[in-house]
Amino acid sequence: MGDVDETTPRLLVSVSGILPGAPLVAAVALADALDARRVPLTLLVGPRPHPEVSAWAAARRRAGDVALLHGTRSEAVHPRPYRRLPAHEAGLRLAGALRTRDALGPVVDGFAAPGWSTSPGTRGALVAAGIGLCVDDAGVHRLGVGGATVRSWLGPVVTGEPRRDARRTLRRRPEPDLVHLALTATTPAARAGALVDAALDGGATPLAASELVARRVPRRPGAAGDPEQWSITA
Repeated sequence: MGDVDETTPRLLVSVSGILPGAPLVAAVALADALDARRVPLTLLVGPRPHPEVSAWAAARRRAGDVALLHGTRSEAVHPRPYRRLPAHEAGLRLAGALRTRDALGPVVDGFAAPGWSTSPGTRGALVAAGIGLCVDDAGVHRLGVGGATVRSWLGPVVTGEPRRDARRTLRRRPEPDLVHLALTATTPAARAGALVDAALDGGATPLAASELVARRVPRRPGAAGDPEQWSITA
């Protein structure tokens, strides 16, 4: 996408709640609205996605979107928030989620916890599991050894609720690094488009997948022949 001034605020649009049926149809319409604006989509996909959701997410990822693992298991089963998890417990959760993902879901490029907050232990466990991208309530982070942040784009989370406005968010922060529009699959495409247009009109430039994640490497032995088994998280 060419060189971008470091002072330019960046735009990330994520979508969660992607389920088969009407939500998936709505998510497709939302993705089309973003495609028309040349804004990539960050897909939040749980470790046990429906096959239709998994196939669509994999296709979107191949086309240039980013897929994030959205949580590890049912929060009803594991209610302890990610902001309090020690590394050992976070690692156990991630190991199970990634095994399920390998069987049922698309390759993921990073992690986003429900509720957005993550503990230092969770971030360390992510890196140990080969995941180097984390999205939370503070922004987007590329992670290094031990979960240390090596690059961040910092800014607020803006929901798709009508009372929230991306332009007002930009005005509250004169020099934001990031505007994160956190939408649900059922956010009307027109509403999503209006929020994206407001952010773009306010000076934000979309974050590209190539900026978020590193070079492509196979995630596991024997994956070289199947492009969908390649990760762009290094």
